[in-house]
Amino acid sequence: MEGGFSKALLITTEDGMEVVAKIPCPNAGRAKYSTASEAAVLQYVSSHTTIPVPKILAWSADSSNPVGAEYIIMEKAPGIQLFKVWDDITQADRLNLIKGLTQFENQFAAIRFPAYGSLYFRHSISKASERMLLDSSVDPAGLFCVGPACGPAWTDGISPADIQPDIDAGPWPTLLKFGLGLIKRSIARTRLRPAGNTIPLLHGAVQDHVSILNATENLLPILTKHPPLLERSRPTMWHTDLHMGNVFVSQEDHTRVMCLIDWQSTSISPLFLQARWPAFLSPPEGYCEGPEHPKLPENFDDLDADEKNIALFEKDRATSAKAYEIATYLNNHDAYTAKWEIFGPLRELFSRIGDTWDDGVVPLRTCLIQIVESWGQMGFPDPCPIHFTSAEIASHERQFSEYTQWHEIQDFAQKYLDTDAEGWVPPGADWAKKRLQNKALLELMIERLESQKLEGEVRRMWPFPP
Repeated sequence: MEGGFSKALLITTEDGMEVVAKIPCPNAGRAKYSTASEAAVLQYVSSHTTIPVPKILAWSADSSNPVGAEYIIMEKAPGIQLFKVWDDITQADRLNLIKGLTQFENQFAAIRFPAYGSLYFRHSISKASERMLLDSSVDPAGLFCVGPACGPAWTDGISPADIQPDIDAGPWPTLLKFGLGLIKRSIARTRLRPAGNTIPLLHGAVQDHVSILNATENLLPILTKHPPLLERSRPTMWHTDLHMGNVFVSQEDHTRVMCLIDWQSTSISPLFLQARWPAFLSPPEGYCEGPEHPKLPENFDDLDADEKNIALFEKDRATSAKAYEIATYLNNHDAYTAKWEIFGPLRELFSRIGDTWDDGVVPLRTCLIQIVESWGQMGFPDPCPIHFTSAEIASHERQFSEYTQWHEIQDFAQKYLDTDAEGWVPPGADWAKKRLQNKALLELMIERLESQKLEGEVRRMWPFPP
């Protein structure tokens, strides 16, 4: 199986045992570091939690080995992938499964790491300046350390020679240093690689990026001392790609998780960034957080058959999301408060400052404007050190409207093509059929926006040119 960042080969030994050999692609992250970190994460999770993960049989982060590539050989995950049985699982059993996942996540939230970065075996990081040791309470044998971040964002458009000293990849002992490291990465990428995915008007020139990142840097020393944020910022490891293909459940008992796979690029980041909806439990549009339970629309009886099916599907999605929200509140309250009780733009700012060259300047500027406008309400005693003029805000609002429409088109395409931002199609999918769907969806979007956009504009905003 070939994924976006690695190839997984199923191997059957002479005695009939099935194992998986995983080989990272060049875009998987920093050479050596990425494989070494994934191996350490699997071993740590297996040894220090009850979370089921594949057992490692052998691994090498040195591509000069006899294989000629970095690799991890592990046991094949037992059970069956969740997406193959989800539709057959009763609502009650889904609730039990979701409850179990939140209990796994609570185990992550309980581990106290000394810094932000990536997890490694101590022997994998030779430079003392690149590692911070774990406390004996979470690493009694003294086998592990936190080292530099190693995910794809740290190599995308950045050569190994640029990693130091221009870029600080960690480990970072404080939230401030973590944020400054992300800003340095963004500034470096603006100077080292082509523009990202957004249309030129929304993306901004290099100076636009540098200017907005410098303004953010001026705010960080204040924001990172804000008690509600700081209290929910402890370094936390998390599985951030929990889709149904990565969850294996028992053939006999679909509520029993047998294995969680794909730990590549697992990071140790602030809890408020890690806590998130698992991909298959993300709520539908219009979802209401809090005690209100999902309901069918009041005019349900008046809908036609297709509309009723959509309404039932959306209620089903909302019910699963509500189950996750409530289970997180009950089983992992720290993660609940980190996700649901922090001022949204504060959390969003930290998710944007490292990737402005991909996303454009509009999302980060939106966060800054909202923070500036809410400065007094958040309880900061001193005046905000940055400001926006009314003309700058008016200009931003026009760009934000354009960006929102662009983003809606991206989401529409990804949702109905069942793909990601890169257009990844899973093995076994009918490629010819996907191409026809893509073309039909583009034509539908052109028709929808006929009164607002020229056809050429819509085509330029569409993520997957047919």
